[in-house]
Amino acid sequence: MADQPKAPGGSPARGPFTPTVYVPPPRPESGAPFQAAPVVTEGMKARRREMERRRREKALRQLEREEELTVRWERVRGLVLKLLLAVLAVILYSRFQTRYPDNRWPLELVWALMVVGVFGALGWTLWYLNRAD
Repeated sequence: MADQPKAPGGSPARGPFTPTVYVPPPRPESGAPFQAAPVVTEGMKARRREMERRRREKALRQLEREEELTVRWERVRGLVLKLLLAVLAVILYSRFQTRYPDNRWPLELVWALMVVGVFGALGWTLWYLNRAD
């Protein structure tokens, strides 16, 4: 009886650990030589995720810088336009004062300036009340 092998299901023989190796299943033959599928490890996936995270952070910082630059440029442009408008108004007033000495402006010009001023103030008020914050 000692010469007969034991039935399966008994305790397996203990020995050194041999890791199993993943081998992808063979692809159907298509005439091309067999190429194994590339093996992507968890470390490679983690590195790729880290690189993507850094790329997104860099793009976000770039967008923040561009937005800050745009806001700063809008402020400067608004200030320059207001200053230019004030200088233009002063120059026009001085030209009229030199053209009509002793404050003898034509009555039509005075009325035109008053109408432009009233409608300009009304238009500005409506714009200011309806602007988006």
